Amino acid sequence: MEMRILVTGGRGFIGTELCRALLAGGWVDHDGRERPLREIVRVDIAPAAAGSQADPRLTDVVGDATDPATLAQLFAEPVDAVFALGATLTSEAENDFARGLEVNLQGMLRLLDACRTQAAAPRFVFTSSIAAFGGPLPETVGDDLPRTPQTSYGTQKAIAELLINDATRRGFIDGRVLRLPIVVTRPGAPVPSISDRVAAIVREPLRGQDTVCPLQAQTLIPLASVQAVARALVALAALPASALDANRAMNLPSLSATVGELVTTVETLGQWRAWDRPMGRIEWQPDPTMQTVVEQWPRRFDSERARALGLQADSSLHELIGQFIDHHL
Repeated sequence: MEMRILVTGGRGFIGTELCRALLAGGWVDHDGRERPLREIVRVDIAPAAAGSQADPRLTDVVGDATDPATLAQLFAEPVDAVFALGATLTSEAENDFARGLEVNLQGMLRLLDACRTQAAAPRFVFTSSIAAFGGPLPETVGDDLPRTPQTSYGTQKAIAELLINDATRRGFIDGRVLRLPIVVTRPGAPVPSISDRVAAIVREPLRGQDTVCPLQAQTLIPLASVQAVARALVALAALPASALDANRAMNLPSLSATVGELVTTVETLGQWRAWDRPMGRIEWQPDPTMQTVVEQWPRRFDSERARALGLQADSSLHELIGQFIDHHL
């Protein structure tokens, strides 16, 4: 049976890499059977970049996936799998409470309702966040630690996790949730998110541009490359429902490092490569507000559930940063 896949936020950082992985590897179910990809519908409020629709299996829709009219268009034909990646950024949800609720909560409710009206329940893969945790945390955060988010964004992610569990229980979807650490490194222009301020420590110096590091050197953070995230999302979607329990949410295996270690690795790799421009400088300017937010996030993930399912972290900081260099520089 051919697959029709919907990716919301499909032209974003993770969505672009996910679509690339799906197009390259196809859909292989847990039993090893390949299912042809008939169509990947990539919906985003941002228009597609020129030349990004070279594969005939890829359909771009410009629109808001939280809009009922857009959802009606997307679900006019049956959808076999949904990757729900669209969301506001952390800072936007914190600064504009109504917008965060509209996109991250009301939008999720509408998307789940569209799935409910289908004849067959689709696979439903959602990207949650380390921000779903918060407050005083142990050094290592496991899958089932109670969630006490300290931001509106994290609260909305935690609510979405519960909604997906309930929709799965009722048979409306076959849900799977992956909590992501800080994902690096987004190419292109900076965006107003805390995770992108971390990513800028990698991106800007390697592009020959100066940047500011807003965090203290000893700050420990969990990291994953966008390639590792895409591989994990595809693998999680292909698993049988029998491999999962009533709680469909789990932490993505990640690599924890201090901000100082991240900076040192960037500088080391930059010196190893032959560049046509000098390395940019990193200036340390700690931001107390940002430091407080990051210190409320997990420092390390214990991802026992995901590891048991075969999901893997990047092997090292050198691999993680090297992938950005190879793919984008």
